[in-house]
Parts: sequence; C-alpha cells; structure tokens
Amino acid sequence: MKLVGGMWGLNVQPRDWQVDALERWRRERRGVMSVVTGGGKTIFAFLCMQDFLKTYPEGKFVIVVPTITLLDQWYVGLQEDLGVPEEEIASFSSQEKADGPLRVNLLVINTARTVVQKLATSGQWFLIVDECHRAGSPENAKALQGNFLASLGLSATPKREYDEGFEKYVVPALGSIIFEYDYTHAFADGVITPFDLINVEVELLGPERLEYEKLTRRAALLFQKLKTDQSIEERLKQILQRRASISAEARMRIPVAAKIAEEHRGVRTILFHERVRAATTLYSILRQRNHSVCLYHSKIPPLLRRDNLRLFRRGVFDILVCCRALDEGMNVPETSIAIVASSTASHRQRIQRLGRVLRPARQKNKATIYTLYATEQEHRRLEVEASRLEGVAEVTWATGRRRTEFRYG
Repeated sequence: MKLVGGMWGLNVQPRDWQVDALERWRRERRGVMSVVTGGGKTIFAFLCMQDFLKTYPEGKFVIVVPTITLLDQWYVGLQEDLGVPEEEIASFSSQEKADGPLRVNLLVINTARTVVQKLATSGQWFLIVDECHRAGSPENAKALQGNFLASLGLSATPKREYDEGFEKYVVPALGSIIFEYDYTHAFADGVITPFDLINVEVELLGPERLEYEKLTRRAALLFQKLKTDQSIEERLKQILQRRASISAEARMRIPVAAKIAEEHRGVRTILFHERVRAATTLYSILRQRNHSVCLYHSKIPPLLRRDNLRLFRRGVFDILVCCRALDEGMNVPETSIAIVASSTASHRQRIQRLGRVLRPARQKNKATIYTLYATEQEHRRLEVEASRLEGVAEVTWATGRRRTEFRYG
C-alpha cells in the first residue's frame, strides 16, 4: 500500500497511546519508549518513520535489532504492515550482507557495531534500536554511533537488570525514557486482550529428580562457603547452570506440551521450548498427529525461517514451534494460545513471551498462556507473577500427570 507522494502506507489505525507518544517524540525526535510487549511498539516505530519522511522526504533509516530472528520479523512487518517494497530493504547480519545501503537498512547489533558508522556518514538518517536495552554494553554501544537527525529506542523493559548500561550507553545516544505504557494501562485501554494464565506442574523423572536434588545440596553448601571464599563463585555458577539444564530438559515437558496443543487443535498456537532438539521433537510429534505446524529456530536457513513466519502470520499453519529466538518482536495478533514448555528465570523473557499472544484481534475474546514448571524455584517465580497480575489476569494451577498420553523416544 502506498500513500500519495510516494510514501508508504500503514495498514492499521494508530492507537490513542501511539498518537500521544508520537506527539511527545516529535518534540525533539529522540527518546526511548517503554511499552509492554503486545502494546504496539513496532507499529509506533512505523508511525515515527512516516512522520520523519514528512519533514525529510529523502530520509533513510537504520534499524538495529539484537538477533537475526528479530531482523526477520521487521523485514516481514515492513513489507506487510507498512508497505515498504522489498527492493528498498537491505539486511546486514552474519548470514546476509547487502551490497550497499538502501532506504531501509536492517542490522543485527553484532554486525551494526562496525557497519552503522559507514552507513550514516552523510544524508538524512533516522536510527531505530529495537530491544534497546541490548545496546547497553561497551561493545554494543558502538552500533549507536553515527550522524542521525532522529533516534528512537524501543523496549518493554529498557532498564537493564544487573548494571547501569542503559543510563551509561543508551540514554546518551537515543535519549531518556519519554513514554511508559505497562500491562495495567494496556489492559485498561483494551490494547491487550484479556488473558488467563494456567501453570501446569510436570514431574521430574526419577534420575532427573535425584540429580537435581544432588546439585541443589551442593549449591547450598557452596553458597555458605561463598561468604568467606569468593574463588568458588565460578564453580557455583556451573552447578546452578547444570541444575537449570536438568529442569529445562525434563523429559515430561515434551508429552505434556504436545497434549496441551492437541487439546487446542485448530487454534492459532505458539509453543516455546528452550532447546532446539526438544523443539524439533515437539514439531515432529505434532506433525505425526496431523497438526498444521511449522518450526522456527536460528539454525534454519533465513529464507525458510521467514517463509515459516509469513505463513504462520497468514494462517497457513496453526502452530509455530520455536525456541527463545522468537522471544522478542513476534507479531501475530491472531495467536490466542501460548505454551511455554520450558523457560529461564529472566523476568524480561517472561514479559516477552506473554506479549506474544496478548495482541487483540477480531474474533479473539481471550488469550491463554500455559506455563510448564517442574521445580519449586519455578513455582515460586510463578507465584510472584500471579500476585503482580492480580486484577489483570486469572491464574490457575494444574498438574500435567493426566496430560501424558504421548510417547516419544
């Protein structure tokens, strides 16, 4: 879709918060938007791009993203939501190197560290950094350098959890946080759909349970020693990582997740697993059960990845099985079921995954997020989340024992 004058045409109506935020951003054409996942950050960026072109018709864009996966999603969104022709988009990543800059330039941040300054040397440039909290390190901050007339940072959680990188590196380059929009505001405005959280307990099998408990005891002892001996910190970290792997790879997660998907046959569903091998197993099981399913992870070639995303968005496939690669930026409003088969302790990752299914769509009255948990640590995190979301979402607890009809090797 194109507008008169050769500009691109957005195919959705802006939301009230986006109109307000655009007015605030327009004052200095810089700043960071802290907007809940599912709230419409990418569409807001498209509005800013259109606004920039009204003043600078020859303007060009650098869009920096943290992962190849997010590059794929912007690539598809630019074409399908903003109407940008493919011949105006250049991609720069470890897998793709465009011959030169075009009107819109998509760069994975690792590549952008060395490429951005070469692109934005002269002309009218606008820098957009998605998941801008990722740029809050000395190395990644190199991706923010250049001669830009405008800048925009996007993130549901822009401030970093463990350091001051946002204040030190992101704010000087992009500006401070000028707009905040959280779950409570989005829910009240109807920007995100009503949702239920169903937390499903799965069992650790005998050997898994024994190993998990053994590592837990060892970690407890090391925690005590850590008070007087800092040299064991790395050893403790390794033990905790091994314990987390046992939980993430618990075998019962696969049949329970597959059974939940079976119970929602024909409903648009996204299924997350931390491990590529497990995601591939789930994909194979669901295919054998004649589900309309596709697979997405970073080891799949770029063209096939994008085709799978595009076809899932268009409803050709009902189920998308993926790893953490799709935590950031996935935009399929019609998705109403999320099954989190395994996850990390990251609060940011949790926010991202909830947002995958909270975008409203026609004939979508409610979203449901199933989260599988196998340990007491996971249970406590989910209890804290339930208390935070009181009044926003209904939270129920279930057991996966009755959901284990599938067998797998």
